[in-house]
Amino acid sequence: MKKPGAKEWTVPGIEMRMKLIPAGTFTMGSPKDEISRRPDEVQHKVAISKPFYMGVYEVTQREFYLLMMPPDYDYEAWKYKRGPLHDGAAFCYRYHRTGPLMSGGNAVGGQRTDLNPMECVTWERACEFCRKLTEIERQAGRLPNGCVYRLPTEAEWEYACRAGTQSPYNVAGEHTSLAAIRKFAWLDSYSFTVFGTREVGGGRTPNAWGLYDMHGNVYEWCLDWYAPYAAGEAVDPKGPAAGTEKVVRGGSFTGLENKDKNVTESKALEEQVHPFLRSAARYSVPPDISSYAIIGFRVVLAPVISR
Repeated sequence: MKKPGAKEWTVPGIEMRMKLIPAGTFTMGSPKDEISRRPDEVQHKVAISKPFYMGVYEVTQREFYLLMMPPDYDYEAWKYKRGPLHDGAAFCYRYHRTGPLMSGGNAVGGQRTDLNPMECVTWERACEFCRKLTEIERQAGRLPNGCVYRLPTEAEWEYACRAGTQSPYNVAGEHTSLAAIRKFAWLDSYSFTVFGTREVGGGRTPNAWGLYDMHGNVYEWCLDWYAPYAAGEAVDPKGPAAGTEKVVRGGSFTGLENKDKNVTESKALEEQVHPFLRSAARYSVPPDISSYAIIGFRVVLAPVISR
């Protein structure tokens, strides 16, 4: 494989599916009248000069463990949560339906559900996954010239998320009910018996380029340090060279923003869907955060970015 060309690509070994995202231009950010808009979403023209591949899904726990665990690790025999978080155990591993977070006796037991997105992973750990995947594919002779596996830039992420759309979400239709939004985004309710992530894809509707869960499920790490957008048009922007927090995009399953827990889902949705669920929405967290069950990542196969 010398250069991107096929519309789809599956990474051997971990069987991670990817879609080709064409080069193009788009308006990044949101119009001033968009619902839940925030001041850091100033609209500006951006060109993505080269095509790249992006994961169809957020990186799953299965993909993460298959790549990152030691060679002698008996993955198929691993039926239960074992080890501390820093060893790679995802926090919301969904072994049971009695609560969102496992502790004490709840930490062991139940069926493995490793098609949920990987979470509780630092920005550097996500980058390590990408570096390891790059090295394996380079040694196998499958890496396109000048390309690596890495996290997407913030611009690449929004461009791929929008897939040509300009609305708050990347799927056309009615977005004023929880049922409608759940067709394309896993957005949680106030029922803590179902609180947590869901299987990637999970029957939800993809965007026009075949990408799932660009809204909801888990936030996704981007390469960029968080900062206000630079003024003017941009070509392949990559954010500032330094900062204190990294950008995450796409929102998470904790989607309804409402402080009054006695308000019904329908009433809360009428008032406000979580502002960070939208295509243009930006959020940021320190890159060393390892305990957030709402943050995962998605991989791109794209040109090398130099600083």
